[in-house]
Amino acid sequence: MNKKVNELIPKALTAITASGMVDAGKVDKEYKGYISSMGASIIQSGLIATIAFYSNEQSGSADKRSKLMKAIVKTIISTESNEKLLNYVLSGTQNGTNKAEIDKHEKQISTTLIALKLAIRTFKQREQ
Repeated sequence: MNKKVNELIPKALTAITASGMVDAGKVDKEYKGYISSMGASIIQSGLIATIAFYSNEQSGSADKRSKLMKAIVKTIISTESNEKLLNYVLSGTQNGTNKAEIDKHEKQISTTLIALKLAIRTFKQREQ
């Protein structure tokens, strides 16, 4: 297993709880799907387009997506951060113009998604 993923799993466990994904010791089963589909979307559509889509607060699943976004930020930056993932990526990539930095953020977020998916398995799953 990737060494970086192993290092991120403890942070991911903390971030899952801190972001509000856990309720009464359980995590909604939907989060596993969101994590998987976000990874696939990054590959197909690109990092910034995917984050913009998942940051949309108008959709019916906006609350759960925003919690996932918070968990990613809390895993990458810190559990105290309230920065939005889209702002974090845009500020680190000169508003999406620096391809090398976009690639670094893409790898960082993809690794974080893997860590979150593994960490979420430690919680009991709630059927929706």
